[in-house]
Amino acid sequence: MHDLVRWALRPVMRIWTASAERADRHLPRPSDAPQAHAPGIDSDRVLILGCGPAVGWGVLSHQLALPGSLARELSVRTGRGVDIDLLASRTMTAENALTALADTRLGRFDAVVVILGLNEALDLTSVTEWRERLTALLQELERETSRSTQIFLLGIPPVHSIEIFRRPLVRIADCSATDLNAVTARLAAGAPRTTFVPFSPSATVETDRHRTPADYRDWAVLLADALADSLDSARVGIVPPPDPRQTDAAGQERARQAAVDGLAILDTPPEARFDQLVVLAQRLFGTESAVISVIDRDRQWHKARVGLAATEIPRADSFCARTIEGTGALVVEDARTDGRFSGSPLVVDEPRIRFYAGFPIESPSGERVGALCVFDPQPRALAEVDQVLLRELALLVQRELRVPSVFG
Repeated sequence: MHDLVRWALRPVMRIWTASAERADRHLPRPSDAPQAHAPGIDSDRVLILGCGPAVGWGVLSHQLALPGSLARELSVRTGRGVDIDLLASRTMTAENALTALADTRLGRFDAVVVILGLNEALDLTSVTEWRERLTALLQELERETSRSTQIFLLGIPPVHSIEIFRRPLVRIADCSATDLNAVTARLAAGAPRTTFVPFSPSATVETDRHRTPADYRDWAVLLADALADSLDSARVGIVPPPDPRQTDAAGQERARQAAVDGLAILDTPPEARFDQLVVLAQRLFGTESAVISVIDRDRQWHKARVGLAATEIPRADSFCARTIEGTGALVVEDARTDGRFSGSPLVVDEPRIRFYAGFPIESPSGERVGALCVFDPQPRALAEVDQVLLRELALLVQRELRVPSVFG
């Protein structure tokens, strides 16, 4: 489509689009936290960024939309856990996506799925503008992600496949989408860590929902097939050279402490929602003690605890401070024989910890701020520890952290 034609038709298309979008106000969409996960250990981290299919039209939970469906499909293929974060809105474009990413720590993701272009297709954005804006976004993603992170660009779906747009002028929007997809495919072909995934979903069937869980499952299968091999290859391939951005320990700690402070949870009174989770962990693992900890500057503070009298301990003595150094579970079978902890006052004196298992707890921004842990004065073999269950409980705590404290 010639740019002059785009320019002439754009005012008409904007009126047409606004009229069509008024019809989607009654459609259900998710209202829960923009995250999803699948059980397992050694989990893959995925970010979904975009509009359209990423928003979750037609369902009330992201567990039934694309994030939950993709987490489950990926886990089936890899045999690992999956954690998915979502940054999505109906109005997101390649241009304003950069603003949406401003507070996101991209280095923690193994893959980024970009679902953009529908708004530009409807607005008849020129191929030149699209190329410039998408190039800027890809450069930001490549600069801020790990060298092993893979980026996947989902193609713009045919506009006529969306029920609210099946009206006059839709062919113009479809032509625009085709032109933009061609640019996207060429950009992906020239980027070392980027893959273009063509996307041609079937037309909407249930007009009162726009999309159904079955639609999201089908789309998740498409994406999982594209992502799984890359995620597996990153696990067994050559380890890339250290990334200087990931080795700035002082900078990482400043960001982590800022996330702790931002939660406004330190020194708040007990809350039943956290107390219940820590009691549940203690009972499920059959340990004498369990704690939900927050690692502050020089201390480990306990938001919830069972079997332990102290409300805080020095960070230097903390098992949980070690736990947040990694992304997975830390299991200590017998602290008395572990050189990292054998001299700790928590081992030598009360509560005389021998067995410890902890899993990091992340803030909504992705910083590891504390841990859910269980511990006991009796040693325990690694094979006896259900790390999947430990992760599930930690994720429940994370979910609660997204709910403002009544004391905050």
